[in-house]
Amino acid sequence: MKNKINVGIMGGTGYAAAELIRLLLKHPNVNLTKIASIDHVGKNVGEVHRNFGKNLSYTFENIPALEMGKHCELVFLSLPHTVSASFTPDLIRAGVKIIDLSGDYRIQDVNIYNKYYKTKHPNPESIKNFVYGLPELNKVQIREAKYIANPGCFPTATALSVLPLAKKQLLSKKVRVIGPTGSSGSGVAPQEGTHHPTRVSNLKSYKPLTHQHQPEMEQTLSLASNSPISIDFIPMSAPLSRGILINAVADLDPAITEKDIDNIYRDFYQDAPFVRYLGNKSFPEVVSIRGSNYVEIGWSLREDIVSGTRTFAAISAIDNLVKGASGQAIQNMNLMYNLGETTGIDEFGVWP
Repeated sequence: MKNKINVGIMGGTGYAAAELIRLLLKHPNVNLTKIASIDHVGKNVGEVHRNFGKNLSYTFENIPALEMGKHCELVFLSLPHTVSASFTPDLIRAGVKIIDLSGDYRIQDVNIYNKYYKTKHPNPESIKNFVYGLPELNKVQIREAKYIANPGCFPTATALSVLPLAKKQLLSKKVRVIGPTGSSGSGVAPQEGTHHPTRVSNLKSYKPLTHQHQPEMEQTLSLASNSPISIDFIPMSAPLSRGILINAVADLDPAITEKDIDNIYRDFYQDAPFVRYLGNKSFPEVVSIRGSNYVEIGWSLREDIVSGTRTFAAISAIDNLVKGASGQAIQNMNLMYNLGETTGIDEFGVWP
């Protein structure tokens, strides 16, 4: 690629934005031109994201969306929901490509969005223009897209754990999901429920069966399966800074065997460079993928004598800030520009 892609970030002070900056600066085909924010305006990036120290010349600028369009051909929106949607009309008018990391354009039914996000969508007419950016599912559509709705962290890990069975229409209509997550998923702003002293030695459930990512999971798996799938989702607050470990349980037809499942998963993920398929011999761990764009997937199967079905448990682990946010956003950018899918984001995580 002769010319580098001029990209900008709107909402540059959050944790996902810090990962975007870190990854984009190492990307061989990218020129990061502007980092916009309404917070910390005028400050050097390293004063807020201290991992950069004094090594970068970027400062946070309060730049209107139309002005961003003069400096960039692609803009990453790393903003809270509704805020992100308020900027997209001007970015669309400016003619730039958009990768939105908020939840504003993921859910196709605006009424469901309004219900779970407890607000009114500020720009519902644009929802239909966004492609859901899960590369393992929508790679072809992403390559042709101008606007990407980057998936949420929980929906990414959940979908990837059971997607091969959904595509084969082997999933039952009900999937039960429990997902411990790290505190960085709650964002930069401290809250009572994410305060370090009450979280570091604690484990608790929150938003059981009402989390805003639940309908996104249902939509993704229902579309993949071409039939309705219901999700019962219980997220858990874990004493980690980053990482998600999804445990998804479903009933399968008693005729399905371990060999069948293994073949289905191997076939489905054979061209997915960031999926580490473990099968049923070992199980995912957060420490294995922390700081990387990789996802680990494993499973277990047992015969339920009482119900006559087979109980299937799928486990997946991702870094919520990388594969669950910024790394996946860059993976989508690579596909949009016909670059190698792993370009700039193929580093291993840190161990331990």
